[in-house]
Amino acid sequence: MLKILTNGNWSVHKVNTYWFLGFIEVMEDQYLPDYITQNYEVFDRFTFDYIFRRLLADGYNHENAMDTILHNCVLSALVMQERIYNRYYFEICVSQTVSPDLAGLQRDIFSKALTNSN
Repeated sequence: MLKILTNGNWSVHKVNTYWFLGFIEVMEDQYLPDYITQNYEVFDRFTFDYIFRRLLADGYNHENAMDTILHNCVLSALVMQERIYNRYYFEICVSQTVSPDLAGLQRDIFSKALTNSN
């Protein structure tokens, strides 16, 4: 097969390309944390913040965490706008359980759920 693809001629560039493609295939999903593989569809800001905080806790900096999420997750337009385009991800830190902008939303959701259940 390789002989057909290369026409029997090997060059430095072809060898480097084959090595790189093999490296990508090996690295594909083996080293991703479980919390990314289980939450690869990120449609809300709570899930994005959860994954981002876990990456920060694992030692990633903000840029590397963002690159990891962009490469391995499917993001909604809301997450893209509110977290990435507005660069809010720089304000996320490990010590917070809920981001300040989502705390009010979470409080409203819980209060509506409590009033509707009665």
